Amino acid sequence: MSDSSILFTTIIVVGVLGILIRIFIWRERQKDKRNIDLHWQKFLLAEKRNDLHYLKLYINKLIWNKFLKKEQLDRIISTLKERNNGFTDPVLEKLANHAFNKKLHYDQTLASPGSSGGIKQSW
Repeated sequence: MSDSSILFTTIIVVGVLGILIRIFIWRERQKDKRNIDLHWQKFLLAEKRNDLHYLKLYINKLIWNKFLKKEQLDRIISTLKERNNGFTDPVLEKLANHAFNKKLHYDQTLASPGSSGGIKQSW
């Protein structure tokens, strides 16, 4: 094979692979968008029933969902604080850490034109 055919084949394979990855990501986002309300209702039901197994399951699904609203995240954080108060459940600790990090992500300041790049100045 010549150099040009190897280069052409490589470009085609990488392009097809890139398209397949984008399709996979798009489908996952569509699935998250469809399931956010169902997972939220199941989380509320598990919270009401005090079912720790399903609470952990749906908190994990909700935290990693890109369509989670800030109010929902605040409710999850308060639920985790209530459930893990005084006890050290490693799964709840890990979920609380993920929820806190997502809250930090929601609360970060974004750079806008004419700003100092989102940096909070202390002077």
